[in-house]
Amino acid sequence: VLGNVDPAAGFFTVQVGAFRDRGNAERLRDRLNPSYSPIFIQQYDAPDGTFYRVRVGKISGEDTARQFGEQLRLREGFTPFVTRLDPETPAGGMR
Repeated sequence: VLGNVDPAAGFFTVQVGAFRDRGNAERLRDRLNPSYSPIFIQQYDAPDGTFYRVRVGKISGEDTARQFGEQLRLREGFTPFVTRLDPETPAGGMR
C-alpha cells in the first residue's frame, strides 16, 4: 500500500455464495432481495471457469462489514466472506 491509505477504510461487501451456474446465483439473490440491499452478482473469470459471486451490501468500514457478515451467518447460515468494493465497481454490480 502506497501512501497513508487505511486498508480497513472504504466500502466493503459480504460475499454469501459463488456459483458456476448463473441461475443458482440469481435464485440466491432473489431469495435475499426482500430482506437485504443492495445485492449484486459479480462475474469472475477464474482459470478453471466462470463463477458468479453473490454479494450483499455496500458497507462503510471493514469492522462494520464483518459485523454484518456475522449477522448473515447467524440469520441465514452463510459462511460470509468480507471483501473491499473496488471504486470502479458500480454499486449495483452485474444484474
